[in-house]
Amino acid sequence: MKISVLRESKVDASGREVENRVILTPSLVAELTGACPAVEIQVERGAGSKIGFTDDDYLKAGVQKIASRMEALSADLILGVKETRLEDYKDLNRNIFMSYQHFAESRERTQAAIDSGATFICLETMEKGIDGKKTFPCLAPMSEAAARVVVRHADWFALVSKKIIGSGLSQTDCKNLKVVILGAGNVGRTAAREFGNRGYEVHLIDRDNLEKLPRSIAGAFFAVSSMYTSGIKPQKLITKELLKTMLPGGCVYPVDIDQGGGIEGVFQTSILEPFDLKKIEGTEVFCFAPPNLPSLGARTTSEALGETVLPYVIEIINSGLDTAAKQDPTIKSGINISSGKITHSGLASVFAI
Repeated sequence: MKISVLRESKVDASGREVENRVILTPSLVAELTGACPAVEIQVERGAGSKIGFTDDDYLKAGVQKIASRMEALSADLILGVKETRLEDYKDLNRNIFMSYQHFAESRERTQAAIDSGATFICLETMEKGIDGKKTFPCLAPMSEAAARVVVRHADWFALVSKKIIGSGLSQTDCKNLKVVILGAGNVGRTAAREFGNRGYEVHLIDRDNLEKLPRSIAGAFFAVSSMYTSGIKPQKLITKELLKTMLPGGCVYPVDIDQGGGIEGVFQTSILEPFDLKKIEGTEVFCFAPPNLPSLGARTTSEALGETVLPYVIEIINSGLDTAAKQDPTIKSGINISSGKITHSGLASVFAI
């Protein structure tokens, strides 16, 4: 089997590259070559350069070839972080593409994936049952990272707009500011803890207490949306009418923007412009919504993501995808599109293709 590690090239609305992560660092490539000595590994030129890893670092780790983009896309198993670029679908040919995809956000990309004939394993829908509860192992480390980025951005926002130091002092005025967090998963719980440690009044809203949302968001200075359902778009539970009840000049953080966002009127922003924010139309609140928040800490999050994904990659290499999917429900739950068909029930409920 031939495997490739892609160089990420996601761009923002201005055409600037904004993704700095790499799916496997050199140390993890070395671990992969040790576990699967018969596999041929190639890395796209410059894959790790944005976080300090040279092509030579990968060669020393056991990579057989530094590949061009087209060569990388011809591998049997392609490993990436973010969504497949539209221009890359034509170069796929019944191979396996493993990355975050968030197909529900785009009919165009979903159709292109179907037409390519490739199989897409989507990291965001890989589920594992623990104590009767669904968990998303490949989302968990990125979710926690995203929550921490949000709270640190809120530190800056509170400092500039309210002259409040949100952390580092024994007493702050954050207790006079309210935060509402929609979704009690990894993002929500981490954000609630981080905001709470700074003294904010935190309201954590989940599916079992949605009736509290209108009262909780009234007068809030920050709102975070992180309600996740595998494979589908989030509902716009925070409407513009609710946003109008927030404190003027506040800020919202739709961490679920890569699936469309659970806040009405939100729009994608860029990690390259974290402080040049615009208000949501018809409201007095600002929006910070990059679809790749963890990329702001790309070195750390690359290592965390790779360590999580690598065991599944080894399983697929050793057993083949069909057998691995039969033996491991987590791998099976990641397969969204295969052989020209949507195979994930959540995605199928979004698009009748």
